[in-house]
Amino acid sequence: MSAERFVATVCAGLVLVFALTACGEPQAPAPPAPAPAPAPAPAPKGGPPAPPAPPGHPDLPAPMTTAFVSAEQCGRCHTEIYAEWKASYHGQAMVDPLFLELSKDVNKEECIRCHAPVALREVDFQTPIARTERREDAISCLSCHQSAAGMAGPFEGLSGACHPVYDADQRDVVKICFGCHNQHDTGNEWLAGPWSPEAPDPRKKPATTCLDCHMPEVERPLVKGGPVRKGRRHTWPGGHEMSQLKKAATLEVEVTPLPAGGHRFEAFVTNVGAGHNIPTDARHRSFDVYLKLWDAEGRVILDPLDPNQQSEAHLAQYRKNYRGTGLLDTQIPPLARVSGLDPSRWKGWRELPKATRGRGEAWLVYRLTPSDVLVAESLEDLPLELYRARLVVKTAFEYGAR
Repeated sequence: MSAERFVATVCAGLVLVFALTACGEPQAPAPPAPAPAPAPAPAPKGGPPAPPAPPGHPDLPAPMTTAFVSAEQCGRCHTEIYAEWKASYHGQAMVDPLFLELSKDVNKEECIRCHAPVALREVDFQTPIARTERREDAISCLSCHQSAAGMAGPFEGLSGACHPVYDADQRDVVKICFGCHNQHDTGNEWLAGPWSPEAPDPRKKPATTCLDCHMPEVERPLVKGGPVRKGRRHTWPGGHEMSQLKKAATLEVEVTPLPAGGHRFEAFVTNVGAGHNIPTDARHRSFDVYLKLWDAEGRVILDPLDPNQQSEAHLAQYRKNYRGTGLLDTQIPPLARVSGLDPSRWKGWRELPKATRGRGEAWLVYRLTPSDVLVAESLEDLPLELYRARLVVKTAFEYGAR
């Protein structure tokens, strides 16, 4: 029997980890005869009063005698970075609706420790503990940058109100990212895969870290008026971003005639772009494969949007299941091409004697939660949101004699 093969391709991108960049810019030496210090600046809404500006530097706060206590203080100088962080899932980690639901309205300390962590250096880059104060700052600038010596970053020779210090650990993703993002083995998945710098030769992929996909490079000043430097965005695109999801996988369909008539349809998903398994990190996420078929006259004979046919049209689910369920995990490792992975529940194929000739589509659908429903709006170019599944990849094909 011959097999027909159809492919839709999308390409590269890791999903979901974090690290921050730097603090401060060099300041010119103070003039020999300083003018009297001005009065303290008005306090930004919700924060403590800004310290007085040093003579000759009206736009910069004076060096602090105590450590910074809030992300808002960082934002007084690092305005663009602060705005990125504030809008990101790191900045919103304590008010994310799904987090509030799963943590039972922030009553689970095991969740809070990674959604409002103390400075990572306080716990020697191990799994952090939860802060007792300013939890509204979520995964804040201080979580990743604060050290005993000042604000740690990847640049040397800086000075400023936050006492910036160079620390090579700031680019070490095992230290900066793994404390939280290896709770469900995302870090280990990367270390064991072909994107890791330690992957054996001959390499299948160039060495790539969390930063390359989740903190894109950007050239800009760290503070207004400072020199332009090559730094990184503080946006951390990942499992909530359609642009990242579309880079992660390809979807193929193989169609094989059955001896007694009809066809067998098998869908294969390949993890082409993620340096870790897909999906990863959160156990409530999944990639699901569906099949839609039309006959030669254009009549729909299998429709994933029909509640009465959705189960039959559902070929596979790829997911890290909840603990204690006894279900087999079906995540897709980097560069793996799979179909089903759990023969008892998800075979990855369907045999349909009635499907003799026509056309079809395979859908790769993403769910943030098991409660996300597949509806007509799931196929539209709409923002990713909770409780509505989203089509990520669609592969069209034909079957039967032409």
